[in-house]
Amino acid sequence: MTRRLGNEAGRSALRRVVEGMRADPEVLAQVVAAARTASGPVAALPTREVRRHIAALLGVVSAAFVADGTGLSREHAESAARLAIDRAVQGVSLEALLDGFLAGRTATLRIIAARLTGADVPSTALFEALIELDAYAGELQNQLVAAYQAAAASLDGSRSARLLALRAVLVHGAVEQLAAAGLAADGVYHCAVADSGDPVQARRAAAELTPRGGVSGLVEGHLCVVAPRGRLAGALAADALLVTAPAVPAGLLPVAYRLCRSALEAGRRRGRTGRAGLTELAVAVAADAVPGMGELLGIELLAELDPGNVAHRLLAETAAAHLDHGGRLAATARALHVHSNTVKHRLRRFAEATGCDTAASAAGPGRFADTVRWRWALEHWLS
Repeated sequence: MTRRLGNEAGRSALRRVVEGMRADPEVLAQVVAAARTASGPVAALPTREVRRHIAALLGVVSAAFVADGTGLSREHAESAARLAIDRAVQGVSLEALLDGFLAGRTATLRIIAARLTGADVPSTALFEALIELDAYAGELQNQLVAAYQAAAASLDGSRSARLLALRAVLVHGAVEQLAAAGLAADGVYHCAVADSGDPVQARRAAAELTPRGGVSGLVEGHLCVVAPRGRLAGALAADALLVTAPAVPAGLLPVAYRLCRSALEAGRRRGRTGRAGLTELAVAVAADAVPGMGELLGIELLAELDPGNVAHRLLAETAAAHLDHGGRLAATARALHVHSNTVKHRLRRFAEATGCDTAASAAGPGRFADTVRWRWALEHWLS
């Protein structure tokens, strides 16, 4: 559909702004923030998944406008449909999807208006061009709604009901729906959460990971697997992170899920990939939950180290690794890919600067609290 409303001066000015915005990562960050603020279910999705979705939508609208008013192409419509289908599969409601979309639409128009300030073009021409641009956004919204409704209608009824029950159990603590989710109320289960938000990748991973007697699906945009004790196996993509909780009674699955989500975010911030036990990331979760404590510990314990000094960072990284490996020199050296003598030298310098003997902190009797204090301080300082 053609919508040539504005004159060429208005379109040219707006085209320059739109093309500049397409290449500006800050614009994407602002629109993503607006969508996540306006919609709780969208905010619960992995941030990179929301970025992928919004970047595609911004690209569709801007490409339609830049293409001289020829309207949304079939390719653009199909792209919007795929994104709407993803949200339906992820369990995001149509209302929540539109809340995020409209907030992003408003944020985009505000950015455009700010960038057009001072443009040497009559306001009427600019206004007409903006109307044309926003009409493409309205057309895209209609495409999203239609595709979402079609996807929701086609989802398998029994599987959809089971997944809805699983989401209710894990997110809202509705343990009375355990049976509807395919879980035994007196069972003992592992809860595992992965950062595979893409529905296609998630389905493949779920098929690999879900054992007999387990259930899986996308919960708040993350792949979640609930498996009987000792029966979680399979593989993920190389760059994915899977956090697994110890086996717990079914009634504690909501607690395990929330902690896995926190650990997943903490692990991702630290570049972790592969499999990780929930308890492995306990210090990281605690440090992220109470960042002020980490800052105070760093001020008190690491005052002689400068975060901007590369050599000091090496000392701190080595001390942290030494604590993580129970004060074992050889294990620390292997983890850091350096010689044991290098580790010894760095630990000696760290002790001279801070007074911390990491070997004693990690292995000494009654030193658990001291080890946690130093590790927490290092966790914050290194970040």
